[in-house]
Amino acid sequence: MGLVRKQAPQQPEEVLPEKRSTEALREQLADPDPDCRREAALGLEGVAEAVPDLLARVAVETETNVRDAVLTTLSGYDTEQVAGSLAVHLASDDAALRTAVAEALATMPQSVPALLPDLLAAPDHDVRVMTAMVLADMTHPDTAVWLIRMISEDPHPNVVTAAIDAFLPVAGPEHASVLEGAVQRFPDDPFLRFTVQAALPRLSGTA
Repeated sequence: MGLVRKQAPQQPEEVLPEKRSTEALREQLADPDPDCRREAALGLEGVAEAVPDLLARVAVETETNVRDAVLTTLSGYDTEQVAGSLAVHLASDDAALRTAVAEALATMPQSVPALLPDLLAAPDHDVRVMTAMVLADMTHPDTAVWLIRMISEDPHPNVVTAAIDAFLPVAGPEHASVLEGAVQRFPDDPFLRFTVQAALPRLSGTA
């Protein structure tokens, strides 16, 4: 009698986790568990109808990693509507929120330029300081032009110093007069003067 091969026991089919619906993920943004909220924020990437929910979450989220996930998803929508809604938080009393939003806006070079006229003219000089931080990290051909304008025209020394810090990585010898002009405008500001004096030797090649 021929040998009868034993059949290998059948392996149970792998059960893939069910993909949550968009509506479920939107509701999950308010879950008490921060890990669930973070999962929802990342899971809503590319879901345009969830943008209002994500924007609303920015204002109330208290967990840093969740807020970062929300902002990461939102920055994928490089539109004026999203950028404008985020820019409002540059005036927040929450320093961590201001910084996180500035970092997100710096990754939105298509839409942020349209906001710059209002941001550069904001009555709150702290908003203008944050705008310099946005420009420091934003890849755009006109970044240097905007920063030079801030250095040359802004009436507050803290804003000018922030703009100088943002500008120095791309500054060259031809910009020494711009920096010296800032010192002349604010002769009584020691920090601004120190920042410029420390930079000038490098720009001139004598460092």
